[in-house]
Amino acid sequence: MIVGIDIGGSTTKIVGVEGPGSPLCATVRASDPVASAAGAIGKFLATSGKRISDIERLAVTGVGASFLGPDVLGIEAHAVDEFRAIGLGGLRLTGLPAALVVSVGTGTAFVHAEGKEVRHVGGSGVGGGTLLGLGSRLAGVSDFDGLVEVSREGRLEMVDLTIGDITASTVGSLPPSATASNFGKILDGAERADIAAGVVNLVFQTVGMIAIMAARAERCGDIVMVGKSMQLPMAKAILEGLSELYGTRFWIPELADYGTAIGAAFTLV
Repeated sequence: MIVGIDIGGSTTKIVGVEGPGSPLCATVRASDPVASAAGAIGKFLATSGKRISDIERLAVTGVGASFLGPDVLGIEAHAVDEFRAIGLGGLRLTGLPAALVVSVGTGTAFVHAEGKEVRHVGGSGVGGGTLLGLGSRLAGVSDFDGLVEVSREGRLEMVDLTIGDITASTVGSLPPSATASNFGKILDGAERADIAAGVVNLVFQTVGMIAIMAARAERCGDIVMVGKSMQLPMAKAILEGLSELYGTRFWIPELADYGTAIGAAFTLV
């Protein structure tokens, strides 16, 4: 079995690849990268029923990978460039020959992948960290699962200014419901859920529009989204709305949270 580990700033994702079947996945939280890697392997073995002797090699990536030595728990560890892991993971999860792959982590990375060739296109400081930071300060929701629940009932019309709010005529091909300004209209009656929904909308409209412009620059019609933040139900709806407006297809794979770890693992397969 080949195992890929993506050591992020707050969570570590691990996947095991063995034969043609679906990867086995697990997630742990730890602030220390060495403890995260060891803990991820331990949890993976406990949940998968595998033994440590079943693991042939480790592919490690992410911001914490640089703190690891040449082996973890006696298993040979290979460092994989994070951008390469993101790109290859996005293609592997979708089966696409080429795509712009967008990893929404603490910040957001944009890479173009075609076959085995991966190139970093750019990045943004707007990402999952923005969701949690603004969610905590503006809506009093300090964790991801809480943000998912609270934002579900939010009303964007209570916080965002739309094209229809400022003009009775059309603006190009934009519908009246299109956002003119995120948080440009916070009504006195806006509740916590409305604010939380506004935060999610701000982050994913920003990430989505940057992705669309990057995809156009790369002459690429497919955009693959990976990262834990893609579990937000609102995120999918926002990206679908942008796709209809701008004619670009967004892909959100079932295992989007593990895209980078999967990409790392398949560099050794």
